Amino acid sequence: MHVAGRPTNSCIVLAADLEGARVTTIEGLASGGALHAMQQAFIDANGLQCGYCTPGMIMAAIPLIADGPSDEVAWRRGLSGNICRCTGYVKIIDALALAARGIAAGGVRDA
Repeated sequence: MHVAGRPTNSCIVLAADLEGARVTTIEGLASGGALHAMQQAFIDANGLQCGYCTPGMIMAAIPLIADGPSDEVAWRRGLSGNICRCTGYVKIIDALALAARGIAAGGVRDA
């Protein structure tokens, strides 16, 4: 999830501590029936498998791309707290690259 636009581990935050905060979950990314560009990039790049880790990967990836690092090493470092046992990370990194190209073209909105 994002709290005030920054990724936060939802499993270690009490809901009561977030009163009044701007919280966005994976469900809140889509707007007007359209998926967020990162969600779409994960679909287009086949960057998801079982779906267990996908929400965390997407939520962690959005600020990585928005903050500007555009190389695989920075993306892998930024996603290191998210574990995926299905995809082997190659398709996930492909999705970040696809989303990064979308940002360069002005296609990604803030979460």
